Amino acid sequence: MTSLFLGSVGIGSAYAANQDVGQSMPGQSNVQQDMIISDVIMESSDDTPNIYSLYFTLKNNGDEPHLLTSVTSSSCPTLIGHHSDQESTPGTINLFTHLPLPAHTTLVFPHGGYHLLCMNTDKPIQVGQDVSVKFSFMGGVTKEVTVKIRKS
Repeated sequence: MTSLFLGSVGIGSAYAANQDVGQSMPGQSNVQQDMIISDVIMESSDDTPNIYSLYFTLKNNGDEPHLLTSVTSSSCPTLIGHHSDQESTPGTINLFTHLPLPAHTTLVFPHGGYHLLCMNTDKPIQVGQDVSVKFSFMGGVTKEVTVKIRKS
């Protein structure tokens, strides 16, 4: 009986490890068409050289919830969550690594609220320069936007 139980546990574990998570996640096949990224602004400030603020709007037009798992940019070695008026905590810093996006919802990340900080750039990004930003979602789908740096 014990060997039967252990054998079934082993089979179950092997099966779970072999699942293709990216293709089999229920409700995630429509991320590309459901998610709209708009109102993207990246600003530089004389007060904080080599730190740029990234503001944007995420809209989920779909019937299923989605999850933002990361935001990256080759121009920003470090992108962290920030709130203009609140203390930075690990939850704030990592907000954009596990952000739920409910169905039929718009989330705005504006001046004065939650947004991303682009930090530690090797060389300064110039006002007027285009920067590519990639938004990654659960299931492996990505959406990329290009934003022109402007002065705050």
